[in-house]
Amino acid sequence: MLVRFLRKKAVGHILLNLMLILTLIMSSTVPVLASDVDVLPEIRQLLQNQYVDPVAAEVLNAPTVDETLERLGDPHTIYFTPEEYKDFVGSIDMRFYGIGIHIDVESEGVRVVSVISGSPAEEAGLKSGDLIVSADGQSLVGLPSDLVIALIRGPEGSTVQIRVKQETETRDFNVTRRAITEPTITGEMLDGHIGYLDLNSFGSDTPTEFQTVVKQLRSKNVNGWIVDLRDNGGGYLSAALDLAGFFIGPDVVVGIKDRTGSVSEYKAPDHGFTLSQPVIFLTNGNSASASEILSAAVKDHQKATLVGTTTYGKGTVQSMFTLSNGGVLKMTVDRFYSPLGHGINKIGVKPDVEIRHADSLRAAELMLSNETEALAKARTTDYWQAWGELKNSVAANVQVERYALYYPGYHKISELSAVPLDKKFTVHFNGSVNCQSVNSTSLELINSETGERTPAQFEPLGTADVQVIPNAALNPNTTYWLVIHPSVLDVNGLAMSEGAVAIAQTIKDTAAEDTTKIQSFNKFQEPITGSNSKGLQALDYGWALWDLDKRP
Repeated sequence: MLVRFLRKKAVGHILLNLMLILTLIMSSTVPVLASDVDVLPEIRQLLQNQYVDPVAAEVLNAPTVDETLERLGDPHTIYFTPEEYKDFVGSIDMRFYGIGIHIDVESEGVRVVSVISGSPAEEAGLKSGDLIVSADGQSLVGLPSDLVIALIRGPEGSTVQIRVKQETETRDFNVTRRAITEPTITGEMLDGHIGYLDLNSFGSDTPTEFQTVVKQLRSKNVNGWIVDLRDNGGGYLSAALDLAGFFIGPDVVVGIKDRTGSVSEYKAPDHGFTLSQPVIFLTNGNSASASEILSAAVKDHQKATLVGTTTYGKGTVQSMFTLSNGGVLKMTVDRFYSPLGHGINKIGVKPDVEIRHADSLRAAELMLSNETEALAKARTTDYWQAWGELKNSVAANVQVERYALYYPGYHKISELSAVPLDKKFTVHFNGSVNCQSVNSTSLELINSETGERTPAQFEPLGTADVQVIPNAALNPNTTYWLVIHPSVLDVNGLAMSEGAVAIAQTIKDTAAEDTTKIQSFNKFQEPITGSNSKGLQALDYGWALWDLDKRP
């Protein structure tokens, strides 16, 4: 599967062909103009008889389809031409026509983030990191993503000539577009015990794909699950209902209220098993519609913990109506509510654990790890920020100094302010120290916000003092922790009885060289028995769709 950050962490990355329908809808605030003569009466009748709310005469009497839908003011009710509808359905099922690349639009052109295996782009020789600067002679420099997509994608069998910078060489490629399909769900093992399910859309094949991936991971004896719904705009309602059965069993998934005010409850199917291990769902502001149905269901039934940020808040259901000219009207017909009756439209589903700044996937991994494993991860730069935000979120009312979240049991020995950027620190021990035990693993200078370690030299000053000399200037206006671990030994080989932390706040500007002495802070351990030692927001975004031929 693609590296995680390519799809979810880096918001600017675009799946070139999948995102076509989003761009098509975003590119205009006015719905696509239909053939008024052919379909205006049909659309009027559908609005009058099946739209979720009573439709005003002013809307029904509009002279054109364009004006009718504009007056309606519902961004989720849209007319599609036959070709546009085909693209829309393909986007939900992650089937499309193109060259098969993931891109990031930059000021200098279009960066290839990754190339889909077996795609025309891979066969032509495109590679991750390439910079596409033109397509069919049209410069891509400075163009927005919708125009880039329009220039690179196209009908099956057609060819696009792209000019690509590969390292120091510029080359022209002729790439023939063809059908590309990606799975709507992928899975992998994390940390040797967590089943990670990356759900990108609720397509027609998603339930089958889900069961296949889950079966593979269950055979590896996972003891926890992470379901990633970040940036998942939804899809078919039937897929959401089906997937819910793997978590809540044959219970109520959603309540759907029609135009008459009648509410119908829809239950999940019985798959014969549920994921009984701890489950975490990841959500963000781009988790919409079908994603919100599933998230709300597992939350109401207390079958999963939601981690991340509040979802998009698109709580309406659309149906597809085929028109006589071959076009399709996507029209809002229902509103949906959580199993306990909570509203979702323009509200969203709130997470149980809010992670706004760090990577919520990292936070989820920490939550599914045992205490020792979690703390070891937390002290690495990859998990540092996630741990800090996670601990603050779950223990918001507990007052504790931040360093203690990472180094419980360590005590603060001093707190320095206005520290110069070329500071040298002197650590004084209450006894003779084995200088060979003072090194980058036993004594660390850490940026408290990022967890980044500052390399340093350690020079003994007598038998009980060590000077810490950073290899580079410290960052201005930054809090550092000088962490002394219990692995420091005295001359007799005894370890310290506990660790300690000195806090240093740097100044905003460079100052003259200075040396700060940190007072003695600890006694070496006496010989004893035992040991102490876890965006994109279009005008029409988010789908909870009745299947075209499966409306109740």
